[in-house]
Amino acid sequence: MWTPWFLAFNGVLYVALGAWCTLAPSKTAAAIGFGLTNNSARSEYLTVYGGLEVGMGLFFLLCAWRTGMGEAGLWFATLSYGVLAVYRLTTLVTLSDLSAFIYTVAVFEPLMAVVSALLLWRHTAGSA
Repeated sequence: MWTPWFLAFNGVLYVALGAWCTLAPSKTAAAIGFGLTNNSARSEYLTVYGGLEVGMGLFFLLCAWRTGMGEAGLWFATLSYGVLAVYRLTTLVTLSDLSAFIYTVAVFEPLMAVVSALLLWRHTAGSA
């Protein structure tokens, strides 16, 4: 019951973030400390922060709406957020002078990893 809502939330979130990065790359890059100093940097930023995030969002939306794809979406969310959380928390320990944004996502990513893992566990336990 919660799986489609969770996946749809992630879909909307990533499509919106990707669109924001695409439409305002200089502003969004500066907010996280990136400098788009040349066209190669701009290309990479638009591709990864724009294109990849929109693609991830569309995959989450597909998993939310298409019967039988909920488990795949939950695996993707669990693995993605889990790895992001490990890397993010590692940077909190090893790096200094981090922005408030970094601390915000350092709470969000582990929370989303736990929620997606719990939904995955419930989903797979229900189908076993």
